[in-house]
Amino acid sequence: MMIKIYAIGGYNEVGKNMTCIEVDDEAIILDMGLYMDRFVALQERNIKMNPEILVNEDAIPNDEIIKKLRKKVKAILITHAHLDHIGAIKWMAYKYKCPIITTPYTGEIIKRNAKNVESVSTNVNSFYRVSKNIEAEFINVTHSVPQSAIINIKTKYGSILYGLDYKNDSHPALGKKTNIKKLKKIEDVVLLIADSTNADEERKTFSEQIAKEMLRDIMIGMENEGHGLFLTTFSSHIARLKSILNISKIIGRKVVFIGRSLNEYISAAEKLKIVNFSKDAEIIGNAGRSEEKLREMNKNKDEYVFVVTGGMGEKNAVLTRIVNDEIALKIDPQDFVIFSCNVIPTPIIQANRKVLEQKLHRKRARIFKDIHVSGHASREDLRDLIKIVSPRHILPAHGGLAKTAAMASLGGEMGYELGKNIHIMQNGQSMKLL
Repeated sequence: MMIKIYAIGGYNEVGKNMTCIEVDDEAIILDMGLYMDRFVALQERNIKMNPEILVNEDAIPNDEIIKKLRKKVKAILITHAHLDHIGAIKWMAYKYKCPIITTPYTGEIIKRNAKNVESVSTNVNSFYRVSKNIEAEFINVTHSVPQSAIINIKTKYGSILYGLDYKNDSHPALGKKTNIKKLKKIEDVVLLIADSTNADEERKTFSEQIAKEMLRDIMIGMENEGHGLFLTTFSSHIARLKSILNISKIIGRKVVFIGRSLNEYISAAEKLKIVNFSKDAEIIGNAGRSEEKLREMNKNKDEYVFVVTGGMGEKNAVLTRIVNDEIALKIDPQDFVIFSCNVIPTPIIQANRKVLEQKLHRKRARIFKDIHVSGHASREDLRDLIKIVSPRHILPAHGGLAKTAAMASLGGEMGYELGKNIHIMQNGQSMKLL
């Protein structure tokens, strides 16, 4: 009788998520992501990527701790389509001779991100039989990308809930609500692996509808006639993109999505008939190959809403290239630049964003920041989750020590005891649960 947890990535930082669970003589892996801060730094240095460099630079998880378990791994289970959960698959999945199981939208993004990797799709709120002794249930949750899931790993010893990257949004702009009914029906939760990203924020995370209203207030309620309207958000945030498209129709402007990652995430959503943006908007995957078209649009900027990549200040993204005068689309004084995103809290990304903002100020653009609500549960949402599932043990994940400690203190408020039934782990550590 044995359950053992291996913290591989995401226990020292926000990102690089990867956990392994060993149940008797079998094992499963949960997520396989990038640490975006390190990865962006390598991209900017034009480093040729390979697994060894990426591990040494701390950009992907170091899975040496489970090297002896590789033949035991029966499946890689993926919660959702963000790169800090799927981005390392292209460099790591080959080590494990097992299927990658995920929801259809996530599978489509994996296919585009890792060309030679196949995944098996299972719908949200459905089960996948991993082996005779392990079953995985993909429970629908609201997050900032379609078809996200909390994964319930059912074993003969009870359930293990892997609950990263979700919130309880009662009014989602796209897709179904978090399936609280299903969560309430789960009996005997041995362990909850819990999202700690916002565990230190003493509030509830607001609905995506709030972000939509914030955008409406700026796009409809402010004087933008005769000026360009530029927006940037996370490319994967299909619900936010849908809101931007709907508001743009009201003000009589055509939306132009510009950037490779926007093209990829939208194309995947359209392929699965989640949205049909192409009917009302133009999608330009490569700005450099569309110079003539952008030059014409630039002459009549007040007829368009330009949704572009680059909210984190990435050096090769479209917004950075615009402010550096590298493409035909220009930002003029009094043009609106709306950041419908927060800044990922890592040093390199924060520094890049600061540089971008300084350049926008020199252009005398009107800047609107943090027009956004998080996709992560805050402290009071997490309190509700613990009440709903009543786990025997809690393992904080998806954060550095300050964030996982905040999650541990919440557990302390609810009667859990650090070291007894709430546990702090670091990357490379393991813990025997039973």
